[in-house]
Amino acid sequence: MNTFPDTLKIHAEAALNDPHFDFIATYHAVADLRRLARKHPGVLDGQTLFALEQLLQSNTFRSVRQAYFLFREAASVMTDMATAPGHNGLGSKALASLRHLLLKTDGSAHRGVAEALGSLPVSIAGPRIGDRSGTFRPTISWTTLLSSNGLTMTGTPRYIGRSLVVETSEKNHLLVVKLAKKGDTATGLAKEISWMEALKMPDYSVDCRFHIPTPLGVDNPRVFRLKGIPLAPPDTVNRHPDGLAIAFIAHRDYFVYPNHHRVDTLSAREMLGRNAFLLGRLTAKGVIHDAPIALFHNRTQRLRRDDQGRYQWFRSGRLDQWLDSCAFPNLGLSGLRDFEHLESFCGDSRLLYRHIGSHFLSLLLVAGSHFRGRDKSKVGLDDNGQPVDARDLFDRPLLKSMVMEIFENYYFGFTGKSANGSLPVDLDGLTGRMIAEMGVDRYMTELLRRTDQNALTDGEFVAFLKERGYSADQLDGLTRGEEDILINSGPHLGGFNRQISLPELIEAVAAMSAVCIAGRFIETVKNRT
Repeated sequence: MNTFPDTLKIHAEAALNDPHFDFIATYHAVADLRRLARKHPGVLDGQTLFALEQLLQSNTFRSVRQAYFLFREAASVMTDMATAPGHNGLGSKALASLRHLLLKTDGSAHRGVAEALGSLPVSIAGPRIGDRSGTFRPTISWTTLLSSNGLTMTGTPRYIGRSLVVETSEKNHLLVVKLAKKGDTATGLAKEISWMEALKMPDYSVDCRFHIPTPLGVDNPRVFRLKGIPLAPPDTVNRHPDGLAIAFIAHRDYFVYPNHHRVDTLSAREMLGRNAFLLGRLTAKGVIHDAPIALFHNRTQRLRRDDQGRYQWFRSGRLDQWLDSCAFPNLGLSGLRDFEHLESFCGDSRLLYRHIGSHFLSLLLVAGSHFRGRDKSKVGLDDNGQPVDARDLFDRPLLKSMVMEIFENYYFGFTGKSANGSLPVDLDGLTGRMIAEMGVDRYMTELLRRTDQNALTDGEFVAFLKERGYSADQLDGLTRGEEDILINSGPHLGGFNRQISLPELIEAVAAMSAVCIAGRFIETVKNRT
């Protein structure tokens, strides 16, 4: 005689693919299975998995606006089965089924499956990095900085961004002096120095090239006031009013990027793979690099948005100025860089899944930008106002090998195990779509909203539009804040206020991130037993 849980299971499974059940009724049936998975996991079996698989691959509810919630709940029943105690083999079957579904689903069903896998419990907690900046800010001259550290300039100083860089008597190394900008804090500057020191500890050693800069100072102050610099900073650097700065010795390859026009594709592939490993390994240690590249939904609106316009990849929105974002990535020939963006992780798997996704998205975008960097003149619109077609710059087999290298190295860094070639995406389909969208600059414009215009002064408003190609005659007819203004700011991936034009990239990122979390979960379970 069937018990109540058995009867509920049978009815719920039958309802999942019954054409007479509407969306709400089907959702309630899935919710019933979720309750059983938590309170009576023993009643669920292979028939339950089959019913859930069928639902997740069905087109019945794909057009329903709230379908994602149904699919996520259905996939979560499977992860509940995977995490239930017992050794009947059902958990491993559920995980295998979910990984298979990553290749068999798209849209909201794919998102639900990926997020469910990405929520599998893994225990990761980052280190404590204390604030050792102190309050003493000595004033140091440029000559004192050099002499007290036994350095002699052997090259001509130059700026790379806000950093004053020069070759010195240290062989194969650079002196880098990072100038604080207006709004920076001494604590924030000191954090970068703290991470340099922390990553030199044995716990973070790796068997590949990763050059960690060496902090400099005078009598050990981490942050100081610098005077007498040999070269004035560029106009784009709005220097801190107190002249705050930090200094360190970096390898001469610190500013060599995988998308530099002089870097060949095989070298770029090696760089991307190695940095993917480093990102994965640090993430496994609870150290998150939260800006391998700076990604935005909308740069123009960043000053008035609570999220500063930062890109949230899991929302699949339009990606702002993707080539500009890739121009100076925080990964290169010497390894990861710009440690001011390192954060100690404290959170659940779902948050970790999103961080990992940001890493994968950044790496894949930089891979695409490498090919565009072969000819930087092929960008934007041609003389007839048509999108420039730069698809001929891409080498599809090499792009495919880059994507594989990125995934396999990150997976190994994060889980400690080989991925065994199990890339959870259609590699041919993904790279074909990457070339189609990254190689043609279809989306070049956006609207400068009146709200954003009013956040600028008159001078800033004019300068902003001049930077974007407005002539003096065009500016004469414009009044700040009177109406929205069309500006040329691309290339973007997607139209203004629309979804990303390359959803396949987001699905690939979600799948890769989910498989990494699942791989780490499996290794954790193995270690317990």
